[in-house]
Amino acid sequence: MKKFMCAAAGLGVVSFAAVSASAATPSAKFAATWTTKPGLASVVNISDATADAVKVDSKTGYTLATIKVPQDKELLIGVSAEIGLVTETAVKGKNGGTATSTADGEAYITVYAVPREGGDSTEAAPGKVMLSKRVQALTATLGGVIQSCQVSCAENPDSGLIVCEDIVIAEDCVVTDEQIGLLQDTTAAHHFNFVLPNMKQGVYDIKAVFTTGARAAVDICDEGEACSFDPEGTVAASANTKAVINKTMLTVQQVRAAKDGLQEMDIIPQ
Repeated sequence: MKKFMCAAAGLGVVSFAAVSASAATPSAKFAATWTTKPGLASVVNISDATADAVKVDSKTGYTLATIKVPQDKELLIGVSAEIGLVTETAVKGKNGGTATSTADGEAYITVYAVPREGGDSTEAAPGKVMLSKRVQALTATLGGVIQSCQVSCAENPDSGLIVCEDIVIAEDCVVTDEQIGLLQDTTAAHHFNFVLPNMKQGVYDIKAVFTTGARAAVDICDEGEACSFDPEGTVAASANTKAVINKTMLTVQQVRAAKDGLQEMDIIPQ
């Protein structure tokens, strides 16, 4: 299955344009912003494809909080979001047709501190975080629904018995498509903490950059592939994906970490 990569197109990774500072930004230890309606949605749809097909969509946007930081302080950032994922896959066919339908949805976030006086942005640790992701794949080999068959029969002159020819379903029968499908629709709230250590004095815009990604793919089995290929079979597949970010909350707190209290480490197995 092809890998799915969603890029945050149109947003600089190294720096953001600084927002004009107000005449006086009060010193504070906490800030929060939130949204109350859906802000991003990525949607793709492939319907009844009879050949290999792939569609990808991604959307990127951000929420913003502003805080004034004294010298050598840390910022503890919390981001929460409701993520909705809809994945639907279906395969229909007859006479041994085989296909795979894949629906892939995801939502992830990266947090940056952008100095209002200008300069490069700083990415908060631990970097990009996947808030929610689902890959749904449906593979089916379908024989179809037999409606009726015709067969030739004749009397054997030696035995006097009625002998009928073997039935070849693809040739002697009326077969209609058989179909199977799977739909999943979930919405859940997710939270993750970020940290910005040893910040220089100044006023910062804290930007939580959200990205949604949707991918739909159809793989029709044909000759030469490692699948149950039947040259008499016919098959079509559909894949639909939707990834939505609904309500969000961004909180920023000015803190002072303990000595050696901020460090990257590996999980220690027991």
